[in-house]
Amino acid sequence: MNLIRHCIIDTTTNLVVNIIDYETEQTGIPPGLEEHLLCVKSDTGQIGGTYENGVITNPPQPEPILLGAAQ
Repeated sequence: MNLIRHCIIDTTTNLVVNIIDYETEQTGIPPGLEEHLLCVKSDTGQIGGTYENGVITNPPQPEPILLGAAQ
């Protein structure tokens, strides 16, 4: 069975707050979740991303931490 990846958007902040895999494509309010949440199919969206005009923009990648590097 192939699951379909979805981002859960908090419509009060337009932030991706969760990632859920469903068996079928979902749209609108996710089943069993609160009304201010929106379900959007996305293969690449990440938690902390923003949602605007139907587009998810992922947060910047964190800077790598070099362990044992001289400072």
